[in-house]
Amino acid sequence: MGTTRRLAEFVHDTGYDDIPGEVLTKGKECFLDWQGVALAGTTDPITEIIMAYVSEAGGREEASVIGSNIRTNEAHAALANGVLGHALDFDDYHDETVIHASAVCIPAILAVAEARGMSGRDVLTAIIIGIDVSIRVGLGLGDYHYQRGWHTTATAGIFGATAGVAKLLKLDVDQLINAFGISGTLASGVRQVFGTMTKPLHAGKVSMEGVMAGFLAQKGFTSSQTMIEGELGLLEVFTDAPHEDLILKDLGSEYYAPHLSIKPYPT
Repeated sequence: MGTTRRLAEFVHDTGYDDIPGEVLTKGKECFLDWQGVALAGTTDPITEIIMAYVSEAGGREEASVIGSNIRTNEAHAALANGVLGHALDFDDYHDETVIHASAVCIPAILAVAEARGMSGRDVLTAIIIGIDVSIRVGLGLGDYHYQRGWHTTATAGIFGATAGVAKLLKLDVDQLINAFGISGTLASGVRQVFGTMTKPLHAGKVSMEGVMAGFLAQKGFTSSQTMIEGELGLLEVFTDAPHEDLILKDLGSEYYAPHLSIKPYPT
């Protein structure tokens, strides 16, 4: 059975009661930390621009933009909140992959959950699963991927955002596989933009695209069934030193949320 399908089955089969208590506690910490850094992010000059963009773009008033009275559609709320949460580079991260997992997963999950009136248990489950998927894909891409110039928060993070949204939407395994296929072809983000407003745009872009991938797959949109391991898939195209085995290692028994570092300083 392929890696993409195994990952999709993990997302589909894992529920709140399957997740250890200490992992759930860490997920709550990540959520609280994200709220704090996103609110702090509203003091950054990027805020005026991204809020003006989503306001002018319009859309149904489904979800909130943090630190404002703006309500917009799920995708644009995810975009804005993703940018704000990563604006100060103060958000949590995974040391080995350098992935800012909460920054890409939580805005997408929160937008969908708010729009659809979902529970805290639903949100927390989706956050834990999204973080896990993003880091596992990042481990599979390996250090070469980051050193080559890719921003792993974006390229691997989109799989986590998609997984979290897909969990909330209750996609079946085949829909999840298609959602991952959509994610893989949208994956992008290069480190040349570090030091500019476009770095936090990566987090917003990924959050928005995770929402899009989930919705498209739910409606029957098709894609590659082997996006991660395929001949022209993610691991073949994005790195010269893949570690496919790490993506599924201890899947369902070890969760990566507790591996995230909470920053005392934005460095």
